[in-house]
Amino acid sequence: MPAFDHTLSDHSEIEPDNTADPLTRARRRASSVRRFGPPGTVHCVGCPIFRSRLARDLGLLLDLDRAVLEWSCLPDVVEFADADGEIVERVPDFRIVESGGLERFVDAGRTGLTPIDRTVSYRTVAEDEILLEPALSNARDMMRYARWSVPLSDRVRLLAYLAEMSPITLIEAATAMRESPEPVGAVIALFLRRVVSIEWRDDPTGPETQVRIR
Repeated sequence: MPAFDHTLSDHSEIEPDNTADPLTRARRRASSVRRFGPPGTVHCVGCPIFRSRLARDLGLLLDLDRAVLEWSCLPDVVEFADADGEIVERVPDFRIVESGGLERFVDAGRTGLTPIDRTVSYRTVAEDEILLEPALSNARDMMRYARWSVPLSDRVRLLAYLAEMSPITLIEAATAMRESPEPVGAVIALFLRRVVSIEWRDDPTGPETQVRIR
C-alpha cells in the first residue's frame, strides 16, 4: 500500500446532519452523493460506499494490494484529538485487515487527527500517493473485471502454464483462456482474485505485462 501521511486535512465537504448518530450520518451522507465508479470491488466486506472520489480511488488500490486481506467502508466511530487537542468523533473511510492480522483504520487524504485510544491503529494516505500513475489508471481499468467468473478449465490451464514457465507476458497468459469470451479480461479477473500475480504499479498494463504464479 502507498506511504501514509498524517498531516493532510479532511476531505469531507458535506454539511453535517444532526438527526442520527455519527456512524449513521456518515453512511447516509456517503449514500446520498453520486456513486463513484468503477462499481466493482473484490475484497470489500459489506456495502461499498465512499464519501469522496479520493476514497473510491484508495479503495481501488486496497483491492489490488496483496498486503490487504479485506477492507470495509465507513466502519465505525472513532474518537480523535485534533491539532488543538480537542476531542472529535469521526468515521474513517476504511477499516482494513492486513495479511499479518492487524486491523487498521485508514483515511484518504488529510485529517490532522490522532486517535484518543492508543491501541487503535490509524493511518492516512496522502492524496498524491493515491493519485500516483500509472498505478491508479491500471487499477481503474482492471476493476471492470471484478465481477467476472472464469471457467475452471481456463484457471487450471493457466496455472499449469505458469508452473512450467513463470513469468510469462499477459498476451501469452491470455492464450490459456480458451473458454472465456475475453481472454485478457479473464487473466485480469484471476489476478483480482489473487490466483496469479501481475505487475501493475510501475508501468501501464499492456501485452508485455508480466504474469507470475502467486
